[in-house]
Amino acid sequence: MTLHSRSQDETEKSGKPSYYYSPPLDVSVAFPQATPASVFPPSASDYYQFGDLLRPEEQAVLKKVRECMEKEVAPIMVEYWEKAEFPFQIIPKLGALRIAGGTIKGYGCPGLSLTASCIATAELARVDASCSTFILVHSSLAMLTIALCGSEEQKQKYLPSLAQLKTVACWALTEPDFGSDASSLKTTATKVEGGWILEGQKRWIGNSTFADVLVIFARNTTTNQINGYLVKKDSPGLTATKIPNKIGLRIVQNGDILLKKVFVPDEDRLPGVNSFQDTNKVLAVSRVTVAWQPIGISMGVYDMCVRYLKERKQFGAPLAAFQLNQQKLARMLGNIQAMTLVGWRLCKLYEAGKMTPGHASLGKSWITMTARETAALGRELLGGNGILADFLVAKAFCDLEPIYTYEGTYEINSLVTGREITGFASFKPASTSQRSRM
Repeated sequence: MTLHSRSQDETEKSGKPSYYYSPPLDVSVAFPQATPASVFPPSASDYYQFGDLLRPEEQAVLKKVRECMEKEVAPIMVEYWEKAEFPFQIIPKLGALRIAGGTIKGYGCPGLSLTASCIATAELARVDASCSTFILVHSSLAMLTIALCGSEEQKQKYLPSLAQLKTVACWALTEPDFGSDASSLKTTATKVEGGWILEGQKRWIGNSTFADVLVIFARNTTTNQINGYLVKKDSPGLTATKIPNKIGLRIVQNGDILLKKVFVPDEDRLPGVNSFQDTNKVLAVSRVTVAWQPIGISMGVYDMCVRYLKERKQFGAPLAAFQLNQQKLARMLGNIQAMTLVGWRLCKLYEAGKMTPGHASLGKSWITMTARETAALGRELLGGNGILADFLVAKAFCDLEPIYTYEGTYEINSLVTGREITGFASFKPASTSQRSRM
């Protein structure tokens, strides 16, 4: 950066201090040797021709989502990621893709196969993980909860508009005191005439600062069981404020929700949520979809690295010509083939009615772990530019971190699988479990 000196007269006229930094060069001018991610690289990661396993309608979903993301989102994603703001102008374009609602049939929803829905998630995440999280929260959590646990009237009232992204939803389970231990949530729902009074707090809720409808989980003070409620954004006593200072998924608007005597009419209680176990009907599906986010991110990182290494020259040769770099590329590519095939198998198990919670949890935990390694290798390959969001890898590296944690941390998902394969639940320390039985 160049530090300029200004005269007193110039300072008074401009309002700038006597010393100021000149604006940065556009990255394509500052570093013309490699193309930034605003011009997204062509896909290069389908080494084992996974596309051949997809049905024509699934291939069509892949194609239209890829085209939209490369054309509409890639040019603006770094700007909005840096500002930690959401580009609301892309919502109608994402709505036109007809992927919101995923596997839900009827009510204006697309009725996709789980495979097609997961392919869409990967293609969103390949370019921008935040866009994929926006759709995942809206579709695979909030909309799916209404579809699986809502009344017929609620489905007809809410789903058509949500499917077109004319309205946006969020899903509020996590609380400040309860993340992995979500079943212990403290937000309460007290029955009153004509409805319910909600009191409590939620944290880390994606889309919550602008969602039109919020799916809120609270503890029924009469039964002590977890119930679900549909809360409208303008409800008195409801506030949602943005969580600042995130290092990952910066475009996603995660919020803190405060509920102070929020009244919810009887018709907006979800009749199919009567215990915490009912949330697992939704999480079982969404956990598979979440597993495809790291797959898509890894695809984008690999695509970027292949192009960068062919364009960037050092010691008189393209970086792609060096043995160490080729070894890292091959390792990344192998990871992506393995992650893709595990994700594909999860979809097929679900579609055949054979998927268990342990299957979904192992897939999510292993895939996110492998994606972290893949992104780290990509960061190494790009050298100094590996820390710039302009070249995708640094941004993807950071975006993976919240995905590694949400919808069950690596450890919690491992324990879900461990319980299934051993028959022993080990979520609580033994001493705590023994005390709770005394």
